[in-house]
Formats: sequence, structure tokens, C-alpha cells
Amino acid sequence: MQRIGGGRLRGRVLKELPSGVAGLRPTGARVRGAIFDHLQQHVHDARVLDLFGGSGALGFESLSRGARHLTLLDCDARVVSHLGAQARALGIDAQCTIERADAVRYLRDRPAAQEPFDLVFVDPPFATPEVFDPVVLLLAEGGWLAHNAAVMCESERVRGTRLSIAWPSGLSPSFSRAYGQAHVDIARATNEASHRE
Repeated sequence: MQRIGGGRLRGRVLKELPSGVAGLRPTGARVRGAIFDHLQQHVHDARVLDLFGGSGALGFESLSRGARHLTLLDCDARVVSHLGAQARALGIDAQCTIERADAVRYLRDRPAAQEPFDLVFVDPPFATPEVFDPVVLLLAEGGWLAHNAAVMCESERVRGTRLSIAWPSGLSPSFSRAYGQAHVDIARATNEASHRE
């Protein structure tokens, strides 16, 4: 059972995840708490993009802690339906845009958002580490990020070794820490990656 860990929705229980969806792995409460402790200054009034929605725990937690709007993507129709039902149950659906989309195609094929994002979560299934490098490159080069935006990546540690993300020009690593099997990396957008008019 997952719960929102902080903010105005603290303690609210998240719905049980749909069964049979490959790679669906919610971020644990301890790791989520550590992420938001580090990102606190980026959350208030933020526009948030969660590229691999999954359980929605990271995105919904950001709204609970004061984010303005959340865009959630997932490529599985069952997960998208689940996320919509969860947002309605929490009473935050008016602050959410939930779409069925592949993260790489979404960033590559669409024009950048009219309003750039202040916080981006990149938390794909552990079995797909190959998506990190293209995703962070597209974020940095595509005008998706506000000035000083934060990009959080959660990956799997394999036999104690963490994934090495190829941070592109315009994204500067600021935090890296292991939490059991998970590893969290956070980078900040510099002027080079900020939204272009």
C-alpha cells in the first residue's frame, strides 16, 4: 500500500496498481521522501513533467507539496486509465494532464511546451536503462526546461554499480546517491538548456 508522504494530501492512500503491466515499479516511500527533501525548492508552484508515470506516486506527491500542474505520460493504456482514476480520487484531476505516450517520441516529435517545466521525473522501468541518455539530451536541447529546472533520474544499481548518465551540455549534475537497489541522480538546467523563445 502506497501513501502520499507529505503536503496537503499527506497520508492519502494510492490505488492498487493494475496487474500484469511489465516493469511497473513504484518508487518506495523512503526514496520518495529523500527525493523531495532534496527538491523542496523546485516544487512550489512548479510545472512538473513525469515521463514514465507508472504509479503516479512521484507526480502526485509533487502536487501535494505545492506544484501547480502535472503532466503524466505512460505508454500503457491500463496505466493511463489508472492514473486518471487516481487523480480523480485525490481531487487533483484539474491540475493534471495525463497522456498515453512514449517518452522519447513525445520529446522528439512535439514542439516544446509553451510554458517550460520546472521539474522533470525520469523513472523508467529498471529493464530499460537505454532511455536515459536520449531523454536527457532531448530535454536539454528541445527547450523543455525552465531556467534552473531540476531533472531527477532514478535507475537500478546492478551488483553495486550505478548507471552512468551522459549528461549533455546544459544539464549540470548536482546530486547522486544510492538507496538500496535504486540510484537517484539530479541535474540542474543551465542557461544553455533553458526554454528558448
